[in-house]
Amino acid sequence: MLLEENAQVPQDWGAIAEYLQTQGHRFDADFQPRQFGMGSANLNYLISMDGNKAVFRRPPSGPLPPGANDIAREYHVLSRLGDHFRYAPRGLIYCDDESVIGAPFCISEFRAGTAIGIDLPETIINIPKIGDKLSRILVGTLSQLHCVDITEAGLDDLGKAQGYLSRQVQGWFKRGSLVFDDGQLRKLAELRDWLAANTPADSPAALVHNDFKLDNMLIDLDSLELQGVVDWDMCTIGDPLLELAVLLMYWGEPDDCPFYAFQCRMPCRAEGWWSRRKVVEEYLDSTRYTAAEPQLKFYWILALYRNTVVYAQLNKLFDGNKPAAFTQEAFEQIGPMIDIGLDHALSLREKPLDW
Repeated sequence: MLLEENAQVPQDWGAIAEYLQTQGHRFDADFQPRQFGMGSANLNYLISMDGNKAVFRRPPSGPLPPGANDIAREYHVLSRLGDHFRYAPRGLIYCDDESVIGAPFCISEFRAGTAIGIDLPETIINIPKIGDKLSRILVGTLSQLHCVDITEAGLDDLGKAQGYLSRQVQGWFKRGSLVFDDGQLRKLAELRDWLAANTPADSPAALVHNDFKLDNMLIDLDSLELQGVVDWDMCTIGDPLLELAVLLMYWGEPDDCPFYAFQCRMPCRAEGWWSRRKVVEEYLDSTRYTAAEPQLKFYWILALYRNTVVYAQLNKLFDGNKPAAFTQEAFEQIGPMIDIGLDHALSLREKPLDW
C-alpha cells in the first residue's frame, strides 16, 4: 500500500540524488517517490534508480531502541543472501554518511507483490481454502530460510550461535529496563529468572529473520506465489525455534483470548487457516529440528517476554503519535497490553501451554 502524498514523511531527494551520482547511479527525478504504508518503524519508499524501480529505506527520526532499525545489517544481509534464498531482494546501495540526509539509508531491489495483514485482499477472499494456501507459504518459507547454509551464504559473521538464548533473555531485560516502570520491571525480572533457569541445554542455530510474518512477505495475488520477504534489519544467527514461537505470537486463531487477538497480524479467520499446533507439526516435519513440550513452553514464554518489551519500545518511540501501520484502536491498546502480557507470561510458568 502506498500512502497519499500529504501523508508521507518527506525526504531530501535532491541530496539523495547527488549522493547516488557520486556512486555511479542515477536517481530518476521524473519518477515521484511514494512512501509505503506498511511497516511500524523504518520508512520505506518506492523510487526509481538507473531506470528500474527500487526501495529506499531509512530509520525513523529520533532515538532508536538498541538493536532495532539496523540499516547497515539489512544491507549486509541483502547484499549476500539472494543467491541462497531467492525471496531476499538484493541490496544495491548503502550509505552510512549521515550528513547526506541525517540518517543512514539503503536501497534494495524492488519486488512486486502484496503484503497481507489481518484482512484478506478482496481479490482472494473467496478462494477455497485460502487460509491453508497462505499457511503453507508461511511455514514452507520459514523452513527454507532456516535451512540456508550460513557459511555458504557468507553470513557467518552475522552473530554467534553459542549463548544466543541467554543473550536474548538478558538483552530483552536490558531493553525493558529502558522503557518499563518499576512495577513492570519487577515482573520482567521474575520472567528473566525463570527463563534463565529453564534455558534448554542444546540450542539449534540458523539464519533467523527476527520479524517473520505475513505482512513482511510479498505475494502475487493472481498466482498466489511468494515474490519476496522484506524487513531484514534484525536478521542474525539465532535459534530457529524462538523465531517459530514469535511467528506463532502473531499467528492468531479465531477463538483467541483478547491478548493473543491483539497480537494477531494475520488472517486467522480465512478458510483453512492452520492451528498453531499444526504449524509446529509441519515445521518440525520439514526441518531437522525437534522440540518436546517443556522446550516449546520455554520458547513460548520467551516470545511473550520479548513481545511485551517490543510493545513498550513502540509506545515510547511514538509517544502518542500514531504511525500509519496501526489503527487508532490498536495503537491505544499497546500500553494496557504490556501489563496484560507480563501477567500472562508469569501465569504460564506452572501451567501447560495454552496456544
